[in-house]
Parts: sequence; C-alpha cells; structure tokens
Amino acid sequence: MIKSAVSSLIGSLGSSIFSFSLGLMLMERTGLSISFALSIMVSALVSLFFAPLVGPIVDKQSRKAVILLSQSIVIMALILYTIYAYLSDNHIFLVTIILIVILRISDEFTSTAQESSKANIVLESDLQKLSGYQELSSNLSGLFSSVMGALLYAVFPFSILIGIEILTELLTLVLTWSIDFKFTKSDNMEFNDNLEVSSWKLFLEGLHYLKVQPYLMVAMIACMAINFFYAITFVGLPSFLLQTLQFNSLQYSVTQGATSLGFILGAYMLTRKKETDTPVYDLLRLSKILPLIFIGIALSALSSSNTVIMIWISILMILNGLSNSLLNIPFSIWMQKNVPTNIQGRVFHLLGVLCTCIQPIGILIYVALFDNKIGVPVVWDSFIFIISGIAMYLAVFLYIRFGKFDLKEAVIIDRENKV
Repeated sequence: MIKSAVSSLIGSLGSSIFSFSLGLMLMERTGLSISFALSIMVSALVSLFFAPLVGPIVDKQSRKAVILLSQSIVIMALILYTIYAYLSDNHIFLVTIILIVILRISDEFTSTAQESSKANIVLESDLQKLSGYQELSSNLSGLFSSVMGALLYAVFPFSILIGIEILTELLTLVLTWSIDFKFTKSDNMEFNDNLEVSSWKLFLEGLHYLKVQPYLMVAMIACMAINFFYAITFVGLPSFLLQTLQFNSLQYSVTQGATSLGFILGAYMLTRKKETDTPVYDLLRLSKILPLIFIGIALSALSSSNTVIMIWISILMILNGLSNSLLNIPFSIWMQKNVPTNIQGRVFHLLGVLCTCIQPIGILIYVALFDNKIGVPVVWDSFIFIISGIAMYLAVFLYIRFGKFDLKEAVIIDRENKV
C-alpha cells in the first residue's frame, strides 16, 4: 500500500509540473484558450479511439507488465521530444501534440491497469484506504506542482522541466516493479480464460455487461452531461483569469493548486469515514455542487482586485476538489468490490471513455465562446459560467426526474456477461 501511494506521489508530481508548464508554454506561444485544454481533449479522443483495445488487453495480460511497458514508452517519448526540442524549434506545436497523444495512449493503459489491479495488491477491507492514500498522494503533488511549474517555467528552460518529468517516471517505474501484484489474487490465473478470446469479443462482452447494469448506465449518462459542462474549467477558467483578468502565471497556479488541496482534504476524509451505502446517488450530487461553483466564479468579477478574486476562486476550487474526491472515489470503490475482477479492466475503461467522450465537443464549443467574446469580456465570461451552471443542473435533474430512478437503492446485478 505504501509503495503504491509513494509511486502515485512521485509520478503525479512530475507529470503535473510538466503538464502545467506545457500549458503555459503553449498559451505563451499561441495565445489560444485551448492551450490548457489540449491535453484533456486529446485524452478523450484517444480514449474513444482505443476503447476496443485498452480494456481487453489489460484483462488479457499481466497488469504489472502493462504498466511497466506503458511507463517505458513514456520515458522514451520524452527523451525523443527533448532531443527534437534541443535540435530544432520548427513545428514545435505539432510535435507537442504528437507527444501528448503518445503520453495519453500510455496513460490509458497505465490508469486502467492500476485501477483494475487494486483488488490484487491489498485486502478488500483496505480498498478504501488505498484509494484514499493514492488520491492523497496524487493531489499532494498537485497542490505544489502548479506553483512549482510556474516558478520553474519562469526560471529554467523548458528542457529542464522535461528532464524532471523523465526522472520521476524512472523512479515510478522502479517502484512499480517492486510492487507485488499477486498479494491477494493471482494476476495470471484469473485471466487464463481471457487469453484464448479475441480482443474484439472481450470488448463486446464488456459493453454488454454495462448494458445489463441499469444503475451504471444511469451514472454514465448523467456523468456525460456533467463532463460536457465541466469542460468550461479547462477552457473558460484559464481564459477568464489569464486573458480577461490578466492574472500572472503564479496567481493562476495558486488557483489550480487549490483544487488539489480540495482533493487532498477529500482523500484524507475518506480514509477516516465509513463507506457510503448510496454511491451512485452521492456521485450525482456533483450536478448540484458544480453549478454553484460556476456561478461563484462568475460573481468573482464583481471585485476589482485580482488578489481578492484569486482568494475567492481558490476557495471555490478547494470546494471543487473536495466534492469531486468525496463523491467520485466511493463510486469507484463500489465498482471494484462488485464488478467481477476478470472484467474490471473493460468496465472501468469503457465507463471512463463513455463518460468523457462528449468532453471534446464541450471543449470546442467553449473555445469558440471564449475566443470570440461579445461586448465587455468580463461580462461575457461571467455570463457563460452562469448559463453553464444552470444548464448542467437542469440536464441531470430532468434526466433523473423523468427516468424515475431510485439511486439510493443502486446495485450491481449479478448476471452472466455474455453477448
């Protein structure tokens, strides 16, 4: 458990610093509001394109081997990117996009394998603690990485930041190698039946499993609506703060670090509290909390002081991280305990893909809205945040209301997952 948490801390620290500084670099060179959302958008498209492959491969192969291979590919890609950036500055935007695609493909395999192997590395009674500690470790790095990324980007060449990311990936690789992925169950024996089945058939079995789980389908569709409007935080927030309000990179990094602080508080609280009996109902409470945060961001424009706005936005981002952590993690734990282990890779990946597949559309719409402001920019930005919050709440509320779903009684139905 400790090795897994430390691995998450080191890996997240390096990748968070690199991702934040990469966003600053692209924003500085292009001035486009999509700069910070590019990685999210590419990730969603990669997830959708590789959906038939990732889950089945993870369920057929040793998950430890999948993680180690993916991390090795990331290291090689970063080394090649560093060499190219050193030799030439031509087409750096295109090369950066290619790097992001490679990183996101590797991340798809790594994150799916990690999520579906938790039941193999700790006892069932420790699953919530493991998830809490991993979230705590991951977001502890996020708390400092935004500020560190802004400071390091201002002081050192971008190549130094790439070097830091390569070093942390190497350390994570070594730690992952030392983790026992057969602590509670055999990581090989339980997948023997999958080895003789084609990846496409395994993908269809995973899809069928989701179709016969009504509460997973409800959660997925509602989360699609939430994620569509949540895309405003990847596009609208940096545009609002960096371009409209003229925040400097350090001020913006403080607001991003606040989100991680919220995740840390939520993860710590999860290690201390009892497991919830209503994970699906709790998850969809996000559709009530996030709209209030969006409206709060809009109201920050009433102040003329960037320092006051920074503090106010930081408080809202703490609430954002806190609510996401407290409501998302118990839902994942509920699935880890109730979804059959030999199909978890497919189920987790498919849910992730389907929940976020609509996000690129949201990103493109918000890019158009924030890059083509009408009238006074601060009023326009605030208006978009308020409308987005109201629309998110109504979309999920009407779907649940007219569907007449009893989310407090949500269960995973024990059925044969055959097509």
